[in-house]
Amino acid sequence: CAALLLGSLLLPLQASAAPKGKTTLHAYSQPGGLTRAYRLYVPAGLTPQRPVMVVLHGCNQTAAQAETATRFDALADKERFAVVYPQQVIASGGSAPATDGNGIGCWNWFLPEHQVRGSGEPGVLAGLTQQVVTTLESDRRRVYVEGASAGADMSVILGATYPDLFAGVGSLAGCSYHGCGDPSGELTYAAMGSRARVVPMFVENGTGDTINPAALSEQLVQSWLGADDLADDATMNLSVDRRPTTTTTSVPAGTPRPGTGDPCIHDNSATCPGGVLGLSDYPVTVQTWNHKGKDVLELWLVHGMQHAYPHAPSGEPYTDPLGPDVTAASWRFFARHHLP
Repeated sequence: CAALLLGSLLLPLQASAAPKGKTTLHAYSQPGGLTRAYRLYVPAGLTPQRPVMVVLHGCNQTAAQAETATRFDALADKERFAVVYPQQVIASGGSAPATDGNGIGCWNWFLPEHQVRGSGEPGVLAGLTQQVVTTLESDRRRVYVEGASAGADMSVILGATYPDLFAGVGSLAGCSYHGCGDPSGELTYAAMGSRARVVPMFVENGTGDTINPAALSEQLVQSWLGADDLADDATMNLSVDRRPTTTTTSVPAGTPRPGTGDPCIHDNSATCPGGVLGLSDYPVTVQTWNHKGKDVLELWLVHGMQHAYPHAPSGEPYTDPLGPDVTAASWRFFARHHLP
């Protein structure tokens, strides 16, 4: 009887799953400026002094869809950090980009008034991030921002204008600061001002991307290294090497070699046919750049992939079920960095 009683007590414990976190809805109004809503995911029992990850959605996408596609919530449960998903305002009637919002939900990264510190969308996004950090008593040294497509471009702007807030930046299918117009990194460095520092950057792009060609991400890499070069000692003197420290290409079994025309292309109107064709995955090239013995930049090129978030659940816009887990990869990169 004692054995049966003990077994009955243990069964519920064995069957119960670990508690999940909760997503709540909030809004932040910048004093004298814009208001943006955001979704906040907090793992169950999250303690103070934990990191914060800000994730920016792309055009024709919502914060809720980004939350599902990136799967950052599940990773946050495991690694113990909070996740913020800001929501862009859809301008009434699907109109052209407006001062307060955008007709198709893009962040207004291409407008000069939204490329500066203290106002516009950078101001309100920084403000809501600081609101979360204060409310949760988070670790101010470990706050990161990452986005896809238009979200990537706005993440780059936030890295340039708020290097004292964000310890690291992630750009998935994005481009350089100032509307893709800073190949040297000098404008990025100027935007940092007195707060200039070497800001760690994670970059990813599909080589088959026809919306944001991979060349734009490669230019972003060189631009950001240029800004790092200036931030290092206020002089563009190649103190930060533009050549990668490491280059590694992985080719999954059954997948064509890079450059041979991988037929698995996603265009957001149909499921990527890679699995149907028997392809196990995309080839991936990863390059890293180090400075003074520390990694400062990673570039992931996914050979053949279109404009999509890789390794994502099917059914969400601009996602591909194949490809590397860039959510986990970017977090591994960010977790190695914090503000001085």
